[in-house]
Amino acid sequence: MASDLVTATLQDFGMSGVFYAASEAFAPWGIEMPPMPGTLIFHLLTEGSAVVLVDGEERRIGPGEVVLVPHGTGHLLLDNVDSPATPLFDLPREELTDRYERIRIDGSGARSSLICGAVAFSGLAVARLVQALPPVLVTTGADAEWQRAALELIAAESRNPRPGSEVVTARLADVLVVQAIRSWLETEPPQRGWVAAVRDPDIGRALAALHARPAQPWTLQSLAAEAGMSRSAFAGRFATLLGEPVMSYVTSWRMDLAARFVREGGLPLARVAERVGYRSEAAFNRAFRRAHGCTPGVFARRGSGFLDRVDVPNAYS
Repeated sequence: MASDLVTATLQDFGMSGVFYAASEAFAPWGIEMPPMPGTLIFHLLTEGSAVVLVDGEERRIGPGEVVLVPHGTGHLLLDNVDSPATPLFDLPREELTDRYERIRIDGSGARSSLICGAVAFSGLAVARLVQALPPVLVTTGADAEWQRAALELIAAESRNPRPGSEVVTARLADVLVVQAIRSWLETEPPQRGWVAAVRDPDIGRALAALHARPAQPWTLQSLAAEAGMSRSAFAGRFATLLGEPVMSYVTSWRMDLAARFVREGGLPLARVAERVGYRSEAAFNRAFRRAHGCTPGVFARRGSGFLDRVDVPNAYS
């Protein structure tokens, strides 16, 4: 069940492009990426070499490697650590669509080609998964053959844009991002946080049950029974892994789910309350206001952009 929850989370990634850029840069070059809270930033290097500096951590990458900056942290992308960097939005650009552009940096040195982007995600559990990722992540080369083929196709679409090129590039980039996360899950999973809890055989069973049946009247005792543990042992291990009490997580998950239902519309509030485990609409409204700072009606009117990313403990904080 825990493995199924990870799979479902990756399937529900629901990424949408904030922007994508195909860059051709000749050394010396540098790009200063601004902070983009609520997004995952990626860089796919198709030719040449580059250095990524994130919070003082330096990672050098070569052709075919994918770098993720999962938390939208501001960072530097350079051909060399000593090269000057220009803020991203100060660089000259050719806008191909409202979300897809080409950037060229002229110099006298070696050429590098990159596909970069910032993506938002709509999957509810995805925010918890992403917050468990380290500040910077580089693919390990797993499945290198198909990744290289995807990168070659992205590079070809960037060099010779055709109708639909931005769609092809964006979708391939999405697949590579998910693959990078999957590779990390297989090789460097954290010892604390949501991913560690999901992968725990006992806690993972309880989480999978909660996610599958949020309307059920869950208690500490019933979730401990799903895990096959005593109440005290379950509560202790849950708090150690996730950094919050069991019933606090139950409430926050239900409110995240409720926010999605409210945002999408189509259900009366009484039905939303029922689907997330509240028999009383008044109690649901109070819980929603505590969680999101406003009533469901105000939340719905503010639109999808108002849905904040889930703020959960980070295993790397």
